[in-house]
Amino acid sequence: MKNKKGIYDIVNRIKRFFSQQIIQIIILLLSFIVFFSIVIFIIEFNRNDGINNFFDAIYYIIISITSTGYGDITAKTIAGKITIMIGIFAGLLTISLFTGTFASILVDVELKKQRGVAAVKRINNHFIICGWKTDFISLLRQILTINKDLEPSDIIMINNETPETVQTVLSVPEFSGINYIHGEYFDENILKKASIEKASQLLILADDTGRFSQSEIDSKNVMTVLIAKSLNKEIYTCVEIFDTKFEPSLKKAYCDEIILSKYTTHLLISQASLKKGFSQVFDELINPTKGSQLKSEPINEKFIGKMYKELFEEYLKNNLLPIGVIENVGNVFLRKKKALKEAQKTPNMEKLVKNLKRIKTLRANDPFFNPPFDYIIKEDSAILYIAPNKSKGN
Repeated sequence: MKNKKGIYDIVNRIKRFFSQQIIQIIILLLSFIVFFSIVIFIIEFNRNDGINNFFDAIYYIIISITSTGYGDITAKTIAGKITIMIGIFAGLLTISLFTGTFASILVDVELKKQRGVAAVKRINNHFIICGWKTDFISLLRQILTINKDLEPSDIIMINNETPETVQTVLSVPEFSGINYIHGEYFDENILKKASIEKASQLLILADDTGRFSQSEIDSKNVMTVLIAKSLNKEIYTCVEIFDTKFEPSLKKAYCDEIILSKYTTHLLISQASLKKGFSQVFDELINPTKGSQLKSEPINEKFIGKMYKELFEEYLKNNLLPIGVIENVGNVFLRKKKALKEAQKTPNMEKLVKNLKRIKTLRANDPFFNPPFDYIIKEDSAILYIAPNKSKGN
């Protein structure tokens, strides 16, 4: 049964291939070339010094029907001249049909891209942005500013906006090359169109246009994370939600970063009420237009297993102020998978149970501020530090 199914699949693929109009026209054109080459060869061979073999006949037909006509070979017989006239006429019609069909295919592909109905296949390690914001252009500009290595062609937008709205983004020169797919981002087929299996990062936005309830938006975003992780466990997911009640579900789904937009905004406002300039501090630390003084980067391997004091002093030498480390940086699933592999190396059953319990509570991207100097640097950690503000003088 499996063999039969395999044969049927091959036959169906062949049928689909040859049912394409462009393929049919190519076959027709090749048939014309072969047919008229045979006729010319039969008529002109031994009567024409320019046609000494079948290849000469093919060469003569091709340069004739493409209107190249170098003049190095010409028909000598009446029958040959009539044949070449019919061949040129038939060939030009076929070539015109081919170029017209090819042009229409290119136009159709471009229109499908603009409408967001074409799948994006030839892409790897890309960045998928799901959802919409009222200030989407500003957000996209900030993403590209902060991610220096990210090119517009590495981004795929997925949303259900109108073509006119999407064009306001695609028409911006600095966003040239951005890919777009139209549809509901929590639909598995839509995510597959965006080659989710080969993507490296997924950002899911909470719609702030007021068209949907906050609960509906959060539910869609949680569903998207679940589907994305089922298709690609190694993708780094960052999701924005309104309600904290969805946070446990996202953690169970191995969501790597959770942004509680409403909660974070309330925290910032409440801190500002203390009248101690906290909002300005926050802005100075993370705003890319003001220097983005708060930075993080992977810790050099030479510091792994050593005390935090050595790392701290190394950064101070470069006029950088370390304020902590981030443990288990990166994909939650990969961090737990690696930790599980390490935990199973011990032959001691009691120690193994302790290791497994520790893995269960393991938090990815876990910040540890102001660690003691004798703190031992672990693998998969990043340093969190404050860089000097170059825009302000001494």
